[in-house]
Amino acid sequence: MKEHKAAFVKVAWGLIIVFVAGMAVLQALPEKVEKGDSQDPTGLVMIQLQGEYLLGVASLLGATEEIAQQASILDVGTVEQRQRFMAFSIALGDTTLAKQSALRMQTELLEQGRELSQEQAKVQESLDLLAQGSVLPEDSQPLQEQLGWFGALLEADASTRAQMEASAGLKVLIVGSMVSIMGLAAIAGFVMLVVLFVRTLSGSISTGLTKGRASHGIYAEVFALWLLLFVVLMSGAAILGSNIAEENAPLAMGFSLIAFFASLLALFWARFRGIGWSQIRSDIGWTRGRGLVKESLLGVVGYAMMLPILGVGVILVLVLLAVQAYFASGVGSDPFAGTSGGAHPIVLEIANGGWQVRILLVSLAAVAAPIVEETMFRGVLYRQLRTSSNSIGIALSIVLSILLTSFLFAAIHPQGWIAVPALMAIAIGMNLMREWRGTLLPSMIVHGVSNGIVTSMMLVFLS
Repeated sequence: MKEHKAAFVKVAWGLIIVFVAGMAVLQALPEKVEKGDSQDPTGLVMIQLQGEYLLGVASLLGATEEIAQQASILDVGTVEQRQRFMAFSIALGDTTLAKQSALRMQTELLEQGRELSQEQAKVQESLDLLAQGSVLPEDSQPLQEQLGWFGALLEADASTRAQMEASAGLKVLIVGSMVSIMGLAAIAGFVMLVVLFVRTLSGSISTGLTKGRASHGIYAEVFALWLLLFVVLMSGAAILGSNIAEENAPLAMGFSLIAFFASLLALFWARFRGIGWSQIRSDIGWTRGRGLVKESLLGVVGYAMMLPILGVGVILVLVLLAVQAYFASGVGSDPFAGTSGGAHPIVLEIANGGWQVRILLVSLAAVAAPIVEETMFRGVLYRQLRTSSNSIGIALSIVLSILLTSFLFAAIHPQGWIAVPALMAIAIGMNLMREWRGTLLPSMIVHGVSNGIVTSMMLVFLS
Protein backbone atom coordinates (compact mmCIF):
# COMPACT_ATOMS: atom_id res chain seq x y z
CA MET A 1 0.00 0.00 0.00
CA LYS A 2 1.24 3.48 -0.82
CA GLU A 3 2.41 5.59 2.09
CA HIS A 4 -0.33 7.52 3.80
CA LYS A 5 0.45 10.98 5.15
CA ALA A 6 -1.54 13.01 7.70
CA ALA A 7 -1.13 16.09 5.50
CA PHE A 8 -3.27 14.41 2.84
CA VAL A 9 -6.11 14.08 5.36
CA LYS A 10 -5.92 17.78 6.19
CA VAL A 11 -5.97 18.75 2.53
CA ALA A 12 -8.88 16.38 1.89
CA TRP A 13 -10.85 17.85 4.80
CA GLY A 14 -10.13 21.35 3.54
CA LEU A 15 -11.62 20.35 0.19
CA ILE A 16 -14.59 18.68 1.89
CA ILE A 17 -15.38 21.87 3.82
CA VAL A 18 -15.11 23.98 0.65
CA PHE A 19 -17.26 21.54 -1.38
CA VAL A 20 -19.97 21.23 1.27
CA ALA A 21 -20.09 24.98 1.88
CA GLY A 22 -20.36 25.60 -1.85
CA MET A 23 -23.10 23.00 -2.29
CA ALA A 24 -25.00 24.42 0.69
CA VAL A 25 -24.85 27.92 -0.79
CA LEU A 26 -25.99 26.70 -4.22
CA GLN A 27 -28.85 24.73 -2.64
CA ALA A 28 -29.95 27.86 -0.75
CA LEU A 29 -30.19 29.98 -3.89
CA PRO A 30 -33.78 30.70 -4.99
CA GLU A 31 -35.21 28.84 -7.94
CA LYS A 32 -34.47 30.39 -11.30
CA VAL A 33 -37.48 32.31 -12.51
CA GLU A 34 -38.28 32.89 -16.14
CA LYS A 35 -40.40 35.85 -17.15
CA GLY A 36 -44.06 35.08 -16.62
CA ASP A 37 -43.41 32.09 -14.37
CA SER A 38 -44.49 31.76 -10.76
CA GLN A 39 -41.96 33.04 -8.27
CA ASP A 40 -42.32 29.89 -6.20
CA PRO A 41 -43.42 26.84 -8.21
CA THR A 42 -42.54 24.44 -5.40
CA GLY A 43 -44.58 26.56 -3.00
CA LEU A 44 -47.60 26.24 -5.31
CA VAL A 45 -47.32 22.46 -5.15
CA MET A 46 -47.06 22.54 -1.35
CA ILE A 47 -50.11 24.77 -0.99
CA GLN A 48 -52.08 22.36 -3.20
CA LEU A 49 -51.01 19.49 -0.96
CA GLN A 50 -52.19 21.44 2.10
CA GLY A 51 -55.40 22.43 0.36
CA GLU A 52 -56.25 18.83 -0.53
CA TYR A 53 -55.54 17.77 3.04
CA LEU A 54 -57.87 20.43 4.44
CA LEU A 55 -60.59 19.56 1.91
CA GLY A 56 -60.26 15.89 2.84
CA VAL A 57 -60.57 16.67 6.55
CA ALA A 58 -63.59 18.88 5.86
CA SER A 59 -65.18 16.09 3.81
CA LEU A 60 -64.59 13.45 6.49
CA LEU A 61 -65.68 15.59 9.43
CA GLY A 62 -68.37 17.61 7.71
CA ALA A 63 -66.88 20.77 9.21
CA THR A 64 -66.41 23.00 6.18
CA GLU A 65 -66.73 26.32 8.02
CA GLU A 66 -64.21 25.36 10.69
CA ILE A 67 -61.75 24.10 8.10
CA ALA A 68 -62.14 27.33 6.11
CA GLN A 69 -60.98 29.26 9.18
CA GLN A 70 -57.99 26.94 9.64
CA ALA A 71 -57.09 27.45 5.98
CA SER A 72 -56.00 30.99 6.83
CA ILE A 73 -52.48 29.59 7.33
CA LEU A 74 -52.35 29.33 3.51
CA ASP A 75 -52.84 33.08 3.07
CA VAL A 76 -49.14 33.84 2.70
CA GLY A 77 -46.46 33.89 0.06
CA THR A 78 -46.60 34.99 -3.55
CA VAL A 79 -49.58 36.53 -5.31
CA GLU A 80 -50.30 33.20 -6.98
CA GLN A 81 -50.35 31.43 -3.62
CA ARG A 82 -52.67 34.01 -2.07
CA GLN A 83 -55.04 33.84 -4.99
CA ARG A 84 -55.25 30.09 -4.51
CA PHE A 85 -56.20 30.68 -0.90
CA MET A 86 -58.93 33.09 -2.00
CA ALA A 87 -60.27 30.49 -4.43
CA PHE A 88 -60.19 27.86 -1.70
CA SER A 89 -62.07 30.10 0.74
CA ILE A 90 -64.76 30.87 -1.84
CA ALA A 91 -65.07 27.17 -2.69
CA LEU A 92 -65.59 26.39 1.00
CA GLY A 93 -68.27 29.07 1.23
CA ASP A 94 -66.36 31.68 3.27
CA THR A 95 -66.31 34.69 0.96
CA THR A 96 -65.47 37.02 3.84
CA LEU A 97 -62.03 35.41 4.20
CA ALA A 98 -61.45 35.81 0.47
CA LYS A 99 -62.40 39.52 0.57
CA GLN A 100 -60.15 40.13 3.58
CA SER A 101 -57.27 38.37 1.85
CA ALA A 102 -57.74 40.42 -1.33
CA LEU A 103 -57.82 43.67 0.64
CA ARG A 104 -54.69 42.74 2.60
CA MET A 105 -52.87 41.77 -0.59
CA GLN A 106 -53.75 45.05 -2.30
CA THR A 107 -52.57 47.01 0.74
CA GLU A 108 -49.23 45.18 0.81
CA LEU A 109 -48.81 45.64 -2.94
CA LEU A 110 -49.22 49.39 -2.50
CA GLU A 111 -46.76 49.42 0.40
CA GLN A 112 -44.23 47.54 -1.74
CA GLY A 113 -44.83 49.73 -4.78
CA ARG A 114 -45.86 46.73 -6.85
CA GLU A 115 -48.65 46.01 -9.29
CA LEU A 116 -50.34 42.82 -10.39
CA SER A 117 -49.32 41.46 -13.75
CA GLN A 118 -51.96 41.42 -16.47
CA GLU A 119 -52.69 37.73 -15.87
CA GLN A 120 -52.81 38.15 -12.10
CA ALA A 121 -55.16 41.12 -12.47
CA LYS A 122 -57.58 39.08 -14.60
CA VAL A 123 -57.57 36.25 -12.06
CA GLN A 124 -58.15 38.73 -9.22
CA GLU A 125 -61.05 40.32 -11.06
CA SER A 126 -62.72 36.92 -11.39
CA LEU A 127 -62.10 36.07 -7.73
CA ASP A 128 -63.51 39.41 -6.60
CA LEU A 129 -66.68 38.81 -8.63
CA LEU A 130 -67.13 35.32 -7.18
CA ALA A 131 -66.52 36.62 -3.64
CA GLN A 132 -69.33 39.11 -4.19
CA GLY A 133 -71.66 36.34 -5.32
CA SER A 134 -71.64 37.40 -8.97
CA VAL A 135 -71.44 35.13 -12.01
CA LEU A 136 -68.37 35.27 -14.22
CA PRO A 137 -68.80 36.50 -17.81
CA GLU A 138 -69.08 33.73 -20.38
CA ASP A 139 -65.92 34.89 -22.16
CA SER A 140 -63.78 34.77 -19.00
CA GLN A 141 -60.84 32.38 -18.99
CA PRO A 142 -61.38 29.23 -16.89
CA LEU A 143 -59.74 29.66 -13.49
CA GLN A 144 -58.45 26.11 -13.60
CA GLU A 145 -55.93 27.23 -16.22
CA GLN A 146 -54.46 29.81 -13.82
CA LEU A 147 -55.12 28.27 -10.41
CA GLY A 148 -54.82 24.56 -11.15
CA TRP A 149 -56.50 22.31 -8.58
CA PHE A 150 -57.93 25.29 -6.69
CA GLY A 151 -59.53 26.64 -9.85
CA ALA A 152 -60.96 23.20 -10.65
CA LEU A 153 -62.47 23.00 -7.15
CA LEU A 154 -63.96 26.47 -7.45
CA GLU A 155 -65.53 25.79 -10.85
CA ALA A 156 -66.61 22.19 -10.18
CA ASP A 157 -70.25 21.19 -10.51
CA ALA A 158 -71.93 19.18 -7.76
CA SER A 159 -70.85 15.80 -9.15
CA THR A 160 -67.23 16.82 -9.76
CA ARG A 161 -67.08 18.53 -6.37
CA ALA A 162 -68.25 15.34 -4.67
CA GLN A 163 -65.59 13.34 -6.49
CA MET A 164 -62.86 15.80 -5.48
CA GLU A 165 -63.99 15.71 -1.85
CA ALA A 166 -64.14 11.91 -1.84
CA SER A 167 -60.66 11.71 -3.40
CA ALA A 168 -59.22 14.15 -0.87
CA GLY A 169 -60.90 12.28 1.99
CA LEU A 170 -59.44 8.97 0.82
CA LYS A 171 -55.98 10.51 0.61
CA VAL A 172 -56.31 11.84 4.17
CA LEU A 173 -57.32 8.38 5.39
CA ILE A 174 -54.38 6.71 3.64
CA VAL A 175 -51.78 9.21 4.84
CA GLY A 176 -53.41 9.39 8.27
CA SER A 177 -53.10 5.64 8.61
CA MET A 178 -49.45 5.81 7.62
CA VAL A 179 -48.80 8.54 10.19
CA SER A 180 -50.63 6.55 12.89
CA ILE A 181 -48.47 3.50 12.19
CA MET A 182 -45.38 5.71 12.34
CA GLY A 183 -46.58 7.07 15.69
CA LEU A 184 -46.90 3.58 17.14
CA ALA A 185 -43.51 2.66 15.67
CA ALA A 186 -41.99 5.77 17.27
CA ILE A 187 -43.25 4.70 20.71
CA ALA A 188 -41.80 1.23 20.28
CA GLY A 189 -38.63 2.75 18.85
CA PHE A 190 -38.18 4.98 21.88
CA VAL A 191 -38.41 1.96 24.18
CA MET A 192 -35.89 0.07 22.05
CA LEU A 193 -33.60 3.10 21.97
CA VAL A 194 -33.59 3.26 25.76
CA VAL A 195 -32.91 -0.49 26.01
CA LEU A 196 -30.05 -0.21 23.51
CA PHE A 197 -28.56 2.68 25.49
CA VAL A 198 -28.78 0.82 28.80
CA ARG A 199 -27.27 -2.35 27.32
CA THR A 200 -24.46 -0.31 25.80
CA LEU A 201 -23.65 1.24 29.17
CA SER A 202 -23.68 -2.19 30.79
CA GLY A 203 -21.21 -3.46 28.21
CA SER A 204 -23.48 -6.15 26.75
CA ILE A 205 -23.50 -4.33 23.39
CA SER A 206 -20.32 -3.02 21.80
CA THR A 207 -19.36 -1.34 18.56
CA GLY A 208 -19.69 -3.32 15.36
CA LEU A 209 -17.04 -1.31 13.52
CA THR A 210 -13.82 -2.98 12.48
CA LYS A 211 -10.64 -1.94 14.25
CA GLY A 212 -9.19 1.39 13.11
CA ARG A 213 -6.21 1.38 10.76
CA ALA A 214 -3.75 4.08 9.79
CA SER A 215 -4.84 3.61 6.16
CA HIS A 216 -8.35 4.83 6.99
CA GLY A 217 -7.16 8.39 6.48
CA ILE A 218 -7.35 7.67 2.76
CA TYR A 219 -11.15 7.65 3.05
CA ALA A 220 -11.10 11.41 3.61
CA GLU A 221 -9.55 11.64 0.14
CA VAL A 222 -12.20 9.27 -1.24
CA PHE A 223 -15.03 11.34 0.21
CA ALA A 224 -13.61 14.61 -1.12
CA LEU A 225 -13.23 13.04 -4.56
CA TRP A 226 -16.78 11.70 -4.37
CA LEU A 227 -18.19 15.16 -3.64
CA LEU A 228 -16.45 16.57 -6.70
CA LEU A 229 -17.44 13.63 -8.88
CA PHE A 230 -21.03 13.76 -7.64
CA VAL A 231 -21.41 17.45 -8.50
CA VAL A 232 -19.82 17.00 -11.95
CA LEU A 233 -21.89 13.92 -12.85
CA MET A 234 -25.19 15.31 -11.56
CA SER A 235 -24.57 18.64 -13.30
CA GLY A 236 -23.81 16.81 -16.52
CA ALA A 237 -26.97 14.72 -16.13
CA ALA A 238 -29.00 17.88 -15.53
CA ILE A 239 -27.60 19.51 -18.67
CA LEU A 240 -28.33 16.43 -20.77
CA GLY A 241 -31.76 16.11 -19.21
CA SER A 242 -32.67 19.75 -19.84
CA ASN A 243 -32.05 19.29 -23.55
CA ILE A 244 -34.43 16.35 -23.89
CA ALA A 245 -36.80 16.79 -20.92
CA GLU A 246 -39.72 17.97 -23.04
CA GLU A 247 -39.29 15.13 -25.51
CA ASN A 248 -38.48 12.31 -23.09
CA ALA A 249 -38.73 13.19 -19.40
CA PRO A 250 -38.17 9.58 -18.19
CA LEU A 251 -34.89 9.40 -20.14
CA ALA A 252 -33.81 12.71 -18.61
CA MET A 253 -34.55 11.36 -15.13
CA GLY A 254 -32.70 8.17 -16.04
CA PHE A 255 -29.54 10.22 -16.60
CA SER A 256 -29.71 11.42 -12.99
CA LEU A 257 -30.18 7.87 -11.73
CA ILE A 258 -27.15 6.66 -13.68
CA ALA A 259 -25.06 9.63 -12.50
CA PHE A 260 -25.99 8.88 -8.89
CA PHE A 261 -24.64 5.34 -9.05
CA ALA A 262 -21.67 6.36 -11.22
CA SER A 263 -20.42 8.62 -8.43
CA LEU A 264 -19.44 5.45 -6.52
CA LEU A 265 -16.48 5.23 -8.91
CA ALA A 266 -14.74 7.42 -6.33
CA LEU A 267 -14.13 4.23 -4.34
CA PHE A 268 -11.51 3.26 -6.93
CA TRP A 269 -9.30 5.94 -5.41
CA ALA A 270 -8.87 3.81 -2.28
CA ARG A 271 -7.87 0.88 -4.48
CA PHE A 272 -5.47 3.12 -6.41
CA ARG A 273 -3.95 4.16 -3.08
CA GLY A 274 -3.20 0.54 -2.30
CA ILE A 275 -6.12 -0.82 -0.27
CA GLY A 276 -7.45 -4.18 -1.48
CA TRP A 277 -11.11 -4.59 -2.39
CA SER A 278 -11.81 -7.04 0.42
CA GLN A 279 -10.38 -4.55 2.92
CA ILE A 280 -12.35 -1.68 1.36
CA ARG A 281 -15.60 -3.63 1.66
CA SER A 282 -14.83 -4.46 5.29
CA ASP A 283 -13.85 -0.87 6.11
CA ILE A 284 -16.93 0.80 4.59
CA GLY A 285 -19.48 -1.78 5.74
CA TRP A 286 -20.21 -3.51 2.44
CA THR A 287 -20.70 -6.77 4.32
CA ARG A 288 -23.58 -9.05 5.24
CA GLY A 289 -23.01 -8.63 8.96
CA ARG A 290 -24.74 -11.52 10.71
CA GLY A 291 -26.90 -12.31 7.71
CA LEU A 292 -28.94 -10.41 5.15
CA VAL A 293 -32.29 -11.25 6.76
CA LYS A 294 -31.25 -10.37 10.30
CA GLU A 295 -29.54 -7.12 9.34
CA SER A 296 -32.47 -6.10 7.14
CA LEU A 297 -34.94 -6.74 9.97
CA LEU A 298 -32.71 -4.74 12.29
CA GLY A 299 -32.89 -1.96 9.70
CA VAL A 300 -36.66 -1.85 10.22
CA VAL A 301 -36.03 -1.76 13.98
CA GLY A 302 -33.52 1.01 13.36
CA TYR A 303 -36.15 3.02 11.50
CA ALA A 304 -38.46 2.80 14.51
CA MET A 305 -35.63 3.92 16.80
CA MET A 306 -34.86 6.82 14.48
CA LEU A 307 -38.42 8.19 14.66
CA PRO A 308 -38.24 9.64 18.21
CA ILE A 309 -34.95 11.31 17.28
CA LEU A 310 -36.68 12.69 14.19
CA GLY A 311 -39.43 14.00 16.45
CA VAL A 312 -36.87 16.17 18.24
CA GLY A 313 -35.55 17.34 14.89
CA VAL A 314 -39.02 18.30 13.69
CA ILE A 315 -39.60 20.33 16.86
CA LEU A 316 -36.37 22.22 16.18
CA VAL A 317 -37.49 22.81 12.58
CA LEU A 318 -40.76 24.31 13.86
CA VAL A 319 -38.76 26.60 16.16
CA LEU A 320 -36.62 27.72 13.19
CA LEU A 321 -39.75 28.32 11.12
CA ALA A 322 -41.18 30.48 13.90
CA VAL A 323 -37.95 32.47 14.07
CA GLN A 324 -37.94 32.83 10.29
CA ALA A 325 -41.56 33.98 10.28
CA TYR A 326 -40.78 36.53 13.00
CA PHE A 327 -37.96 38.11 11.04
CA ALA A 328 -39.88 37.79 7.76
CA SER A 329 -42.61 40.01 9.23
CA GLY A 330 -40.15 42.70 10.25
CA VAL A 331 -39.50 46.06 8.63
CA GLY A 332 -38.03 45.75 5.15
CA SER A 333 -39.09 42.13 4.69
CA ASP A 334 -40.83 40.92 1.55
CA PRO A 335 -44.43 39.87 2.30
CA PHE A 336 -44.59 38.15 -1.08
CA ALA A 337 -41.60 35.87 -0.56
CA GLY A 338 -42.17 32.23 -1.46
CA THR A 339 -42.99 29.60 1.15
CA SER A 340 -41.15 26.57 -0.23
CA GLY A 341 -38.27 26.72 2.27
CA GLY A 342 -37.58 23.23 3.63
CA ALA A 343 -39.31 21.52 0.70
CA HIS A 344 -37.28 19.18 -1.50
CA PRO A 345 -37.31 20.05 -5.25
CA ILE A 346 -38.41 16.47 -5.88
CA VAL A 347 -41.90 17.66 -4.85
CA LEU A 348 -42.17 19.69 -8.04
CA GLU A 349 -40.98 16.78 -10.18
CA ILE A 350 -43.48 14.39 -8.59
CA ALA A 351 -46.31 16.86 -9.17
CA ASN A 352 -45.48 17.54 -12.81
CA GLY A 353 -44.06 14.21 -13.93
CA GLY A 354 -45.86 11.25 -15.44
CA TRP A 355 -45.90 7.80 -13.87
CA GLN A 356 -42.65 6.77 -15.55
CA VAL A 357 -40.91 9.79 -14.04
CA ARG A 358 -42.49 9.10 -10.66
CA ILE A 359 -41.29 5.50 -10.66
CA LEU A 360 -37.76 6.70 -11.45
CA LEU A 361 -38.03 9.32 -8.69
CA VAL A 362 -39.04 6.65 -6.17
CA SER A 363 -36.10 4.54 -7.35
CA LEU A 364 -33.79 7.50 -6.92
CA ALA A 365 -35.09 8.36 -3.44
CA ALA A 366 -35.64 4.88 -1.99
CA VAL A 367 -32.92 2.85 -3.73
CA ALA A 368 -30.13 4.95 -5.24
CA ALA A 369 -29.87 7.52 -2.44
CA PRO A 370 -29.72 4.91 0.35
CA ILE A 371 -27.03 2.89 -1.42
CA VAL A 372 -24.84 5.78 -2.56
CA GLU A 373 -25.26 8.17 0.36
CA GLU A 374 -24.92 5.48 3.03
CA THR A 375 -21.80 4.16 1.33
CA MET A 376 -20.16 7.58 1.29
CA PHE A 377 -21.42 9.12 4.55
CA ARG A 378 -21.87 6.19 6.92
CA GLY A 379 -19.36 3.94 5.15
CA VAL A 380 -16.49 6.11 3.99
CA LEU A 381 -16.72 9.36 5.97
CA TYR A 382 -17.85 7.94 9.30
CA ARG A 383 -15.15 5.27 9.13
CA GLN A 384 -12.43 7.88 8.66
CA LEU A 385 -13.77 10.14 11.42
CA ARG A 386 -14.05 7.30 13.94
CA THR A 387 -10.48 6.18 13.28
CA SER A 388 -8.97 9.67 13.36
CA SER A 389 -10.81 10.64 16.59
CA ASN A 390 -10.43 7.36 18.46
CA SER A 391 -7.60 8.78 20.57
CA ILE A 392 -10.01 11.08 22.44
CA GLY A 393 -11.99 8.15 23.83
CA ILE A 394 -14.60 5.94 22.20
CA ALA A 395 -17.63 7.73 23.65
CA LEU A 396 -16.53 11.21 22.58
CA SER A 397 -15.30 9.84 19.26
CA ILE A 398 -18.72 8.34 18.51
CA VAL A 399 -20.59 11.51 19.50
CA LEU A 400 -18.38 13.88 17.51
CA SER A 401 -18.22 11.59 14.47
CA ILE A 402 -22.01 11.14 14.43
CA LEU A 403 -22.71 14.87 14.79
CA LEU A 404 -20.20 15.96 12.14
CA THR A 405 -21.22 13.29 9.63
CA SER A 406 -24.90 14.07 10.21
CA PHE A 407 -24.38 17.81 9.78
CA LEU A 408 -22.49 17.38 6.51
CA PHE A 409 -25.20 15.00 5.31
CA ALA A 410 -27.90 17.55 6.09
CA ALA A 411 -25.96 20.49 4.66
CA ILE A 412 -25.66 19.13 1.12
CA HIS A 413 -29.39 18.42 0.78
CA PRO A 414 -31.46 20.97 -1.14
CA GLN A 415 -34.12 21.65 1.52
CA GLY A 416 -32.12 24.54 2.96
CA TRP A 417 -31.00 25.43 6.49
CA ILE A 418 -34.54 25.18 7.88
CA ALA A 419 -34.58 21.42 7.36
CA VAL A 420 -31.09 20.76 8.80
CA PRO A 421 -32.31 19.62 12.28
CA ALA A 422 -34.74 17.07 10.79
CA LEU A 423 -32.19 15.75 8.29
CA MET A 424 -29.55 15.56 11.01
CA ALA A 425 -31.96 13.60 13.20
CA ILE A 426 -32.49 11.02 10.46
CA ALA A 427 -28.74 10.83 9.87
CA ILE A 428 -28.05 10.37 13.58
CA GLY A 429 -30.33 7.33 13.58
CA MET A 430 -28.51 5.88 10.58
CA ASN A 431 -25.10 6.56 12.12
CA LEU A 432 -26.14 4.75 15.30
CA MET A 433 -27.03 1.69 13.22
CA ARG A 434 -23.66 1.84 11.45
CA GLU A 435 -21.83 2.02 14.79
CA TRP A 436 -23.88 -0.80 16.32
CA ARG A 437 -23.96 -3.23 13.41
CA GLY A 438 -20.82 -2.39 11.45
CA THR A 439 -22.48 -3.34 8.17
CA LEU A 440 -24.29 -0.69 6.11
CA LEU A 441 -27.34 -2.88 5.48
CA PRO A 442 -29.42 -1.61 8.44
CA SER A 443 -28.67 2.06 7.76
CA MET A 444 -29.52 1.57 4.08
CA ILE A 445 -32.84 0.06 5.12
CA VAL A 446 -33.52 2.99 7.47
CA HIS A 447 -32.68 5.44 4.69
CA GLY A 448 -34.75 3.61 2.09
CA VAL A 449 -37.80 3.22 4.32
CA SER A 450 -37.64 6.87 5.40
CA ASN A 451 -37.38 8.21 1.84
CA GLY A 452 -39.90 5.67 0.55
CA ILE A 453 -42.57 6.63 3.09
CA VAL A 454 -42.16 10.38 2.53
CA THR A 455 -42.19 9.94 -1.25
CA SER A 456 -45.25 7.68 -1.04
CA MET A 457 -47.13 10.30 0.96
CA MET A 458 -46.37 12.92 -1.67
CA LEU A 459 -47.41 10.53 -4.43
CA VAL A 460 -50.73 9.92 -2.69
CA PHE A 461 -51.59 13.61 -2.49
CA LEU A 462 -50.09 14.69 -5.81
CA SER A 463 -51.36 11.81 -7.94
